[in-house]
Amino acid sequence: MSPDRSHMSGREAGVSLIEVLVGVSILGIVAFAISLTLQPPSAPLDHETDRLALRLNQAAEEAIATGSPVGLAVEDDGQVYAFYRYVDRQWWVMRDHPSLAAHRLDGEVRLDVPDGFLPQDTDAAGIPAIWFDPAGLTEPFRLRLDTAQGWTELDWTGQGGLQRTEGGAS
Repeated sequence: MSPDRSHMSGREAGVSLIEVLVGVSILGIVAFAISLTLQPPSAPLDHETDRLALRLNQAAEEAIATGSPVGLAVEDDGQVYAFYRYVDRQWWVMRDHPSLAAHRLDGEVRLDVPDGFLPQDTDAAGIPAIWFDPAGLTEPFRLRLDTAQGWTELDWTGQGGLQRTEGGAS
């Protein structure tokens, strides 16, 4: 004998709206996670530009927080950059600050400082090309990252922010 359906209550008869919403939400989260894993890796130029921009902002904040100038030195023909702190009339490499430690760029990326102080002595490693003033009055400067596929410029404006400009092949 088959059960009489007239005795079933409304709750047992189907799926509630809450259950449908929970199921759709779970599917949405899974789809989002899959889409993140399927994104193509970023180009070395984009990756290095983003990293340098974050480090420049961190260096500016570090100079203000510590009251000591923080500078950026470009070495090894544009393949390495490092941040330095000016203490006791001397520039000291920042080894104690992990986010501002020396960094070697991806093999095909080169960093140039077209608008910055360039020391006359070519053997003057560790002398910053640009530096951040502890009073927040850093002079505007431009940095350029080059690859065979294109270039990106980071401009530090007089208002203390970075502007990014991208271009085609160098």
